[in-house]
Amino acid sequence: MENTQIPIWKQVNFVKLWLSQTFNALAHILLQVVVMVQVYKMTNSIVGSASVLAIMSLSLFISGLIASKIIDRYSMKNIIHFAGWARAFLSALIGYFLTIETYVGLIGLFGAIIINSFINAWYNPARFALLPLIVSNDQYVKANGTLVMIQQMLMAAGWALGGILIAFIWFPYIILIICLAYISSGITVYFIKLDEKENKDQSQENKVPAWIEVWRIPVVRSITIMETIEGFSNAIWTSALLLAFATVILDAGEEWWGFLNASYFLGAIIGSFIVTFNARTFSNSIGLMIGLSGLSMGVFTILFSINSLPIIAVLLCVLMGPIYQARSIFQVTVLQDAIPAQRRAGIMAARNAFLTPWQSINVLIVGYLADLIGVQNIYLLCGVLYLVAGLIAFQQKSLRSYKFNQQQASSSM
Repeated sequence: MENTQIPIWKQVNFVKLWLSQTFNALAHILLQVVVMVQVYKMTNSIVGSASVLAIMSLSLFISGLIASKIIDRYSMKNIIHFAGWARAFLSALIGYFLTIETYVGLIGLFGAIIINSFINAWYNPARFALLPLIVSNDQYVKANGTLVMIQQMLMAAGWALGGILIAFIWFPYIILIICLAYISSGITVYFIKLDEKENKDQSQENKVPAWIEVWRIPVVRSITIMETIEGFSNAIWTSALLLAFATVILDAGEEWWGFLNASYFLGAIIGSFIVTFNARTFSNSIGLMIGLSGLSMGVFTILFSINSLPIIAVLLCVLMGPIYQARSIFQVTVLQDAIPAQRRAGIMAARNAFLTPWQSINVLIVGYLADLIGVQNIYLLCGVLYLVAGLIAFQQKSLRSYKFNQQQASSSM
């Protein structure tokens, strides 16, 4: 672990991890864009194109279940390094199958996508567990804020960039860019030097399954419950629901739907900057900030639901962006500090295996309820749920008064 007095951008190990995630995120977004566009051209079906994301989610769920049982036995560096090379190879396969416009090619394509997503389910928990090994816990907030900031920037620009590249560049060249990005992601993390041997659980016997640990550790349990509740509310920000709100409630054109999406991403990027450059201030009351962020998100969502002016809706989305992004950074930071080092990757994989399909299911539920009770009412309901999630943070003492260096992870309730 590097000296805590050294600015984070001067810590070579962190820069390598940051580069690894940047390359990984860029490749992941570009691959999604290329595949969805090409599948749509091959099938001439919106359902066929949308099925790509559905298959990815299912594969992530299955892989997460497996990863939660055994991932802690392996080196986090090696997992990320292997993932980079493996996903580069699979991306090349995907590019090849995209050139075969037959059912055989389509089956091979979806097979490669499934394996790619399966491997992706190991990358995020490994990256989550590796960060605490290269920075001190008083730098977790700044480190996570920095990583999330570039992630949000790529998400905001990645889809547009992908669309532009596909329009002007032959897609095999884009596949080559994706492969090189994945390889770069694996290589950069491989050269991270750890002062101490990585914490790994070499035991062949599972002392306690990771998914049970999620509910045994007070702070992890509280955050997981909050995310479960918010998983329902977050579904209202999907493109379809937001488009319906813009056209039905705001009585605005589709351009305002685009403004709403862009304004949230702008706010999220601003939030990442605020947290990153004020990390020390927030670290002193991180549990309190999580609760306040949840309550603020609820209030702004309720105001959003009862508003009928497009410009006010855009402003509210800008204000929600920093709040939600800050809370996400705080939660990841607390999880990294609270979970025992030997179980970080496994417990995170178990959480992801539960939360990933839950988010997909909620999109369907919220869509159905929006048709049943109205778009405006579903936004109002979800605003109340955000308030409930925020109140949980205040009600749970283990989270409300959380301080770093407290070994809460070892306790149970």
